Amino acid sequence: MCKLHIFEYHCEVKGNVQIAHMSALDPILTPLARLAIRRGWLFKTVEKRLKHAYVTAALALGGAETTDSKISIMTGLQRRDVAALRRDPAPPEHQRQPLAEIMSLWWNDPAYASEGIPIQGDEGSFTALARSVRQDVHPRTFLDLLIDAGNVVQTGERVVLKHRSYRPVFGSDDQLTYLSDNVGDHLSAAVDNVVDGGRNYDMGVHYKGLSEAAIARLDGHFRTRMTEILTELDMMARQFPESDDGPCRFRAGAYFFDDRPDEAKSDDP
Repeated sequence: MCKLHIFEYHCEVKGNVQIAHMSALDPILTPLARLAIRRGWLFKTVEKRLKHAYVTAALALGGAETTDSKISIMTGLQRRDVAALRRDPAPPEHQRQPLAEIMSLWWNDPAYASEGIPIQGDEGSFTALARSVRQDVHPRTFLDLLIDAGNVVQTGERVVLKHRSYRPVFGSDDQLTYLSDNVGDHLSAAVDNVVDGGRNYDMGVHYKGLSEAAIARLDGHFRTRMTEILTELDMMARQFPESDDGPCRFRAGAYFFDDRPDEAKSDDP
């Protein structure tokens, strides 16, 4: 007998619970599969990462002292697999992207004018800016990468900041890191709301049956307003004293999805 609940729908079959809303995973897994195929990640590789994620989630719920047998019961994984996965080193945390840090400092520090700074020089130059972030990489290397990505324009012996924030090169590891961080935090916020009654902000609006022209207007309005809001948050966060070294972090972002052809979409922020 199938039972309908407000937040959960499941069917009881011979004493076992067969989850009837597994199709809710498809909108999450299908884009992930597309990414994996395009990046050349074979299923076995992704499968191992998913197993590792299961074990990590089980440990988060049960605590570090949770036995392999209990994790096996919680996840459905073989106990020998659980033991092997627990021995695997944890994936390294993403480090702050130095190119993003250079652009952020360039935009926010009045010593570096966004309308243009000299490449060479002791103060107020790109060389000084790059060396304030990393001493072990030649400033010209950073500059070439920013120029190649379209973030910076060189005119003679001066460079101009073209965008407010760092935009990684299409298909690069930097772009993949941004995807991982942003989508990961968004999904964590949404999942927390569903499974733990969290109060994370997660809202959206969606319509269908609109023309490409209508979508373009909505897209442009959204980009403009969200850029303003995210810039305000950035400025607010920077006003807190550096001595306020607390344990908490936040990420606020935005997305606008539509099914227009790629060539119809704007590159504007």
